[in-house]
Amino acid sequence: MLEIFEKLVTILTTDSTLNTIVPVSNIYVGPVDVLIEQKKTLTYPAITMSLVSEGFRSVPLSTRDTMIQVDLWSFVSQMQIEQIYERVATLLNYYSGDQSAEHTFWEKISSSADQYESDRRLWHRSITLTVWSHK
Repeated sequence: MLEIFEKLVTILTTDSTLNTIVPVSNIYVGPVDVLIEQKKTLTYPAITMSLVSEGFRSVPLSTRDTMIQVDLWSFVSQMQIEQIYERVATLLNYYSGDQSAEHTFWEKISSSADQYESDRRLWHRSITLTVWSHK
């Protein structure tokens, strides 16, 4: 799973089109500990990634089915979320390749949904990415 996150970060942080919208410093793995009350100092737009689940298959040996949640955040607008989403979908959907000792057979977006924060002016889209890999 480490290699999957490493590859996702590499893909997202080396794309100049995405990085004009979301700075490299605003792409995180795991939870980000920032108080929402400090809105003016928050690092948005941002992308966060976390593990949803991972299962192992016995055939072929050491094959993993991993689900990663990719969250897109913006204080600007829903349109900015749409721009980020389209770029992330282009970069990550149907990816296959290698990272260290891990080989990704296939990677596909299995779902996405807007999350509404009714008490704040915050736009949030959650993407579930399914990754089939072998290590």
